[in-house]
Amino acid sequence: MEYITDGEGAAPRLDQTHPSRRQLDTLFDQVLHALRTMASLGLVHGDLSPYNALVAGTTTSVPRLVIIDVPQMVDLAANPHASDFLRHDCATMAGWFTAKGRPVDADELFADVIGYAW
Repeated sequence: MEYITDGEGAAPRLDQTHPSRRQLDTLFDQVLHALRTMASLGLVHGDLSPYNALVAGTTTSVPRLVIIDVPQMVDLAANPHASDFLRHDCATMAGWFTAKGRPVDADELFADVIGYAW
C-alpha cells in the first residue's frame, strides 16, 4: 500500500483535476499504457474511471497517474464478460478525456487495447 500525495496532501482523483492540454496528453498516454499493460497480462480493471485514478503532481508538467481499486480485476480469458468490461473502461476514460478537450474515440481505444491481449 502506498500513500499517493500531491505534494501538500492526498493526491486528487482524476475527476477532481483540471489539467492543461499538455497534462491531458501526458495523462492519456499513462492511461493508454496502463490499459495496454493490463491487457497484455490478461487482465481488465472492470471499473476504470476518473474516480479510480489518482493524479500525483497536478501542479507539474508531468503528473503521475495511479490507478486504484484494482481488487475486482478480472481475467480476460476466463471471464465471459471481460471484453464488455474492457469496452466499458475504454468508453468511460475516452468520454472523460474528450469532455476535457482531448478527443479520444472509445472504439479505437478498445481496438488498440484488446490487441495487446492476444
